[in-house]
Amino acid sequence: MPPEYLTILPNIRVLILGSYSSPFLSRLESIRDEIIDRGISNAKLVKDFKVPAQQPNERLQAYNLRKSEYWIDRADIMIFVFFDGTDNASVGIELRTTLNNPGNAWRTLLAHTETTRSLVVGLGIRYQPDLSLIPFSNDEDIVEQAEGNVIRLLERFYSLIYQRQSGEWEFFSI
Repeated sequence: MPPEYLTILPNIRVLILGSYSSPFLSRLESIRDEIIDRGISNAKLVKDFKVPAQQPNERLQAYNLRKSEYWIDRADIMIFVFFDGTDNASVGIELRTTLNNPGNAWRTLLAHTETTRSLVVGLGIRYQPDLSLIPFSNDEDIVEQAEGNVIRLLERFYSLIYQRQSGEWEFFSI
């Protein structure tokens, strides 16, 4: 019989963050969909949420950062993906913002390639062994290692998620 904590796998809230520039957004969507297919039903991208709404006169860049921060605070596990061949500045800011909050490192996964900037990898190393580094050479590597890390962390979330009612994560996602 599988461990009891595996029953919460469909309810764990996993936020995947990375570059939305073309063609990387479609890769993030594909990674999300594959993770969902593996039983982690609450895997989302920030764009999957309808709230918070953009305020009148709020610049798009400021809104995007505010929306990311809003959902990072509501996620159980965050996966930051640093792709080659794109500007990863936004995901770098999201990662730094996340790690500035004490207690977030243990629920943070940082997916990187061999050529990811050394400062990003260095930031991940600084927070090890709490933060999990996911070296990858293709998107399937990310999915496989993300699934393993999420399952590894489930036991720590069991009490919280077992008792948690559905909330805005479920109601405000598309």
